[in-house]
Amino acid sequence: MSFFRRKNSVSDEKKPPIVASADIPPAVDSASVNSESVESADIASVNSESVESADIASVNSASVESADSGSVDSVIRVRIIENGLQACLYIEPPIKNGAGPTVDSMMAALSNAGVTYNIDMEKLKELEAKPVFYKDVVVATGIPPVNGEDGKAEFLFDVKKDSFKPKENEDGTVDFRDLDQIQNVTKGQVLCRITHPTEGKPGMSVLGMELKQKKGKPAPALSGKNTMLSEDGTAIISKIDGQVDFVGGKINVSNIYIVRGNVDVSTGNIKVAGSLIVRGMVTQGFTIEAAEDIEVSGTIESATVIAGGNIWIKSGITGSEISAGGNIKCKFIENCKVFAKGEVSAEYILNSEIKCAKDLKITGRRARIIGGSCLVGSNIEAATIGSPSNVKTKLVITNEQAILGHYQELSELVPVLEKQIESLKPLYNLLKQMELANRLTPEKREIYDNVSKQHNTTINKLEEVKRKLDEIINYQSAKGYGKVICTGTIYPGTEIVIGNDKYNVNEPLQFSSFYFYKGEICLGPAR
Repeated sequence: MSFFRRKNSVSDEKKPPIVASADIPPAVDSASVNSESVESADIASVNSESVESADIASVNSASVESADSGSVDSVIRVRIIENGLQACLYIEPPIKNGAGPTVDSMMAALSNAGVTYNIDMEKLKELEAKPVFYKDVVVATGIPPVNGEDGKAEFLFDVKKDSFKPKENEDGTVDFRDLDQIQNVTKGQVLCRITHPTEGKPGMSVLGMELKQKKGKPAPALSGKNTMLSEDGTAIISKIDGQVDFVGGKINVSNIYIVRGNVDVSTGNIKVAGSLIVRGMVTQGFTIEAAEDIEVSGTIESATVIAGGNIWIKSGITGSEISAGGNIKCKFIENCKVFAKGEVSAEYILNSEIKCAKDLKITGRRARIIGGSCLVGSNIEAATIGSPSNVKTKLVITNEQAILGHYQELSELVPVLEKQIESLKPLYNLLKQMELANRLTPEKREIYDNVSKQHNTTINKLEEVKRKLDEIINYQSAKGYGKVICTGTIYPGTEIVIGNDKYNVNEPLQFSSFYFYKGEICLGPAR
């Protein structure tokens, strides 16, 4: 607040003009007094201690108190609130016919308070015409600063996968073996979207001072093992195929997933994009699958194991289905179906169906094949084949392509393509004759073009299939077939098929080998 103190000598011949005083935060004292009306004036100012509600300046609307009449003009106070974003006028009414607030007097008060920005002149005119007393009236408004937004991270996988729920099937039933606990990702896959922080915009106070904004903070650095930030910084990308997790505030991708116990109801089925290690066993009814290698420390019992690479089982397999894109190695195989694009090695095989594109090696203390069938693309080797009880055991040596299915698939495709060509031929020939006679309408021309394209495409495909079949046959002829090698005893009940010939063992044979020569199976020594 401010006040005026009269001196002893004041001219009574002239009427005093406007006298204004103002306190301007944070520490600016100002006052204006017309020298013609006041010979000398002491002006005191009191700064506001609160920005939210402060008397910044006050002026009389026309003059100080008249010595003759005792009238007092309206007192105008300026209050700066909302951290400098608003300026208010607080007007006290005049006394004894004193002058009310005018636009000029209000502007003078605002100027003394330092208010310069965005003054509402229409509001001042309203207050002059119809004053509002004893109430703060907002007459100037600043622009608040717009703070920047913090950077954000949008995870594209479940970062809170701490409890596993069984998968619900379409019919409403629940599969408790599928707990969906592993999140597989591929190389180049986006794992997290990053939004950059924004700068925001500064504001302006009613005092004409810039109000600084708060800039947004960047998103935390989340890239961890086998992940990377994109060049523009807007995405976190996986560098490999594997399993993603969020540990220690980082996004990580691992190409090896480890099950530290058994695969059972506590884990559900396991499917990973990389390699899989199971420290325990795989129990009945469960499936484990890996795009790369699988290693199992315990046994596999009535389960399914599928690997894109090698499978190594430190114990054995019973009643299970096993498939590998590479080699399979284990201690024993009982009552199983086994397929490998590489070789299979075990200590013994009992009543199982084996298919492997390369060697079948049965070695070790027991080293025997008893019962079932073995379809092999290279050599079969064992110490004992069959049993004294003449259990039926079938060994087939064929070519690698037959094991992998290429030869058979191509062979089955030939008659299908030939049939397609035959079915297209009548229509194609008819339209061809019409085309030569220049009798094709636009509609028939379109049909002819489609049929002709399909006919030629099918012929080209048939020629390609036959070419591949010839390559396989020529390759196998040059390579020859593998052998059946028995370093111990091969018993009756054993049937050996090599190429297009068959040999039935009718009596126990010792230290023998069976090989294909000039269109038939020949018998020779094991080494």
